[in-house]
Amino acid sequence: MTGSKGRARVRAADVAAAAGVSTTAVSFVLNGRDAGNISSATRDRVLKAAEELDYRPNYVARSLRRNSTSSIGLVTDAFASSPFGGRLLAAATETADAADHVLLMMDLGHRTERAAEAIAALESRRVDAIIYATMGFTRLDEPPASRVPLVLANCVTRGPDRPSVSPDDAGGAAAALRHLADLGHRRVAMLGGHHSPELSEADSGNVSGPIRWRAFRAAAAEAGVEARHAGRGWSIHDGHAAAMRVLDVPPSRRPTALFAVCDRVAAGALLAAARLGASVPEDLSIIGFDDQEALAESLVPPLTTVALPHALMGKTAVELALAVARGERPDPPQRVLPCPLVVRDSTARPR
Repeated sequence: MTGSKGRARVRAADVAAAAGVSTTAVSFVLNGRDAGNISSATRDRVLKAAEELDYRPNYVARSLRRNSTSSIGLVTDAFASSPFGGRLLAAATETADAADHVLLMMDLGHRTERAAEAIAALESRRVDAIIYATMGFTRLDEPPASRVPLVLANCVTRGPDRPSVSPDDAGGAAAALRHLADLGHRRVAMLGGHHSPELSEADSGNVSGPIRWRAFRAAAAEAGVEARHAGRGWSIHDGHAAAMRVLDVPPSRRPTALFAVCDRVAAGALLAAARLGASVPEDLSIIGFDDQEALAESLVPPLTTVALPHALMGKTAVELALAVARGERPDPPQRVLPCPLVVRDSTARPR
């Protein structure tokens, strides 16, 4: 008996013989072109024969016939190894698979100077399109150079024509403020985010921080809420330090609610509140941003936060890549996705 290792490749002709149909009929069915050409009974016989014979398409031959490798490249600066990459990658892979494409990923691990090298490697494998994804939302002066269609994810260029998908940071921050205002809070503070008013956006670190602060402050002014800013970082330690600064003051100056630039900063704020004997949410409401997996929902109390749409970004990026690979011009080319508010137990009306 011949082992599976030495088994000959099953061909479309073998499927045709087993199903009692022509190879043309097999081609129509297995390439999704059977509608109007092949009866449902014939289609069922072909699919059953293909399953029983464990038929695998010859993607090399198919790519030569179609002038397409049915593959999409994904280059990330470190997104794949971040706490947020899993959702984007899972959705991107699922969307590509549903379109009969494979996703080829290269993570630069913060070595962005190697982006050109990674893109060239994917080009040599004749991918149909490339997605370039950044861990933090970024405005690029110039997109990475590519000889195949390029889509940006979690980043944009200053020009309006490059296909991209990004989160509505401003809308999410404004939703956070409105949630606190609707609860009755009138003194609030935002923590963290590498914000310095004297710096340009390009020099202020992850641009999400300044974007969120500007939107939060504008929404506060519109709602008649007093808002201030403290801290520059994105870590638990930074959140703890910033929260201690705004909370360890006389009660008349103390905010009743904190909006953290990310869930890690919010976790630090929760630690500061516990250190000062403030109960959340009875004495202090705290709201985060990201809805970071295995963190936001696991904090005590579970964190009210604004969710970044990572799964939808992954799905949309692949859909855009498939469209531009077909020569289409997406309309609009730049997709901005909503960041929904997720209400849990860390926010309540002030006492």
